[in-house]
Amino acid sequence: MDNLTPDGKIKTIRCVKATHEDFAKLVNLGKDAKNALEELEKKWNYKKDILAEEIKKDAYATLTNGTETKTKLDIYIEMVKKDQELASYHNAYHVLMEEGVNELLATIGIGQDSYDYDFYQLCLDN
Repeated sequence: MDNLTPDGKIKTIRCVKATHEDFAKLVNLGKDAKNALEELEKKWNYKKDILAEEIKKDAYATLTNGTETKTKLDIYIEMVKKDQELASYHNAYHVLMEEGVNELLATIGIGQDSYDYDFYQLCLDN
């Protein structure tokens, strides 16, 4: 399968187009969601998965941070929402950008399943 046009440009088969600005926005939104989740974990001194186990025992036990008091369940719900927000930005990246990366790699004979690399995660972590 030839993914190049006669003038050497990559054929685009994606139905959705994205710009560098779109990508930058997705990275920034993802970083905001990731930071918000990390701040929640730090603020309440719980990781989401540990809190999930604890709410099975007593979902309505309260935690206090300064003047703020919340149930473990409320904190967990807040963490899950941030985690889902982060996942939605990651999914949007894959729809908008990853397909283009896969198309580019296909033009040089590299299959999308031959590498284990998440460029979006790299951007979030740096």
